[in-house]
Amino acid sequence: MMNRFLFMLLLLLQPICLGLLWISCFPGLIFDVLFSLFFIVYIYGIPLLVLFGVVFLVGMKIIRNMNFLPVKQARSDRQKLLIAIAITVGLTAILLKTNLPQITAFAISSPALDGVVADANKLQSICNSQPVNQQLGLYRVIECDRDSRGGIYFSTEKFSTMDSAKFHGFVYQPNPYGNYHFGSDIYEYYPIKGEWYGFTAGKRS
Repeated sequence: MMNRFLFMLLLLLQPICLGLLWISCFPGLIFDVLFSLFFIVYIYGIPLLVLFGVVFLVGMKIIRNMNFLPVKQARSDRQKLLIAIAITVGLTAILLKTNLPQITAFAISSPALDGVVADANKLQSICNSQPVNQQLGLYRVIECDRDSRGGIYFSTEKFSTMDSAKFHGFVYQPNPYGNYHFGSDIYEYYPIKGEWYGFTAGKRS
């Protein structure tokens, strides 16, 4: 019984962890998704808990009927499942902490972004478009701005709450003060590659 529970838990963890790694490729998206999920759980917590319990129990019953795990389950099998769960969670946490998925995704997309930065006419054309809807590598740029204090900003995500609006994306050669277009009330950036950084900028209402 315990081994079936652990096996089902492992099956559920794998798509969850893969999903987290995928959305972490996009600046700010993981926090926005988690905030939205928290809001949904807060409102629909009991129905979702019942649904999760039903899915979990049905999954365990299917595994039992398939005889996927032996009837006589050794303690070593339980240890292997626990190790697999620990490795799955631990590896996901390490990858998220080091921001490796986003760095890798940016490396794939950097030729397209570098090409825009190097071409003044193309940069002006993209930034002056209304609305901006430009696919650069893996990223869809929704807004673009060249700040007079320094920095070429490409926003790939916008998230709004009742008291603030935040933009996430990539910036080339950022300045430490903020951005006039996206806002300076909320402003931070972190290294990605060379003179490229991920950024969050926003305004409080």
